[in-house]
Amino acid sequence: MKRKYKEITKDTIVSARISDDEMYNVRQLMEVTKLSASEIMRRAFHLQIERFNETRALSSSCL
Repeated sequence: MKRKYKEITKDTIVSARISDDEMYNVRQLMEVTKLSASEIMRRAFHLQIERFNETRALSSSCL
């Protein structure tokens, strides 16, 4: 029997509270890039991890 919904391949859900201004910026990115908010956040996480791996320290200017 086929499932009605796609199987979720991501195991963890992360939620964050952001300001209205931050959400406005996310919505602009979503419109321009045609990406979902989740994909934008995943890419931001990957970018931050790359920076960390390069410097071995999180810079407060990146947060």
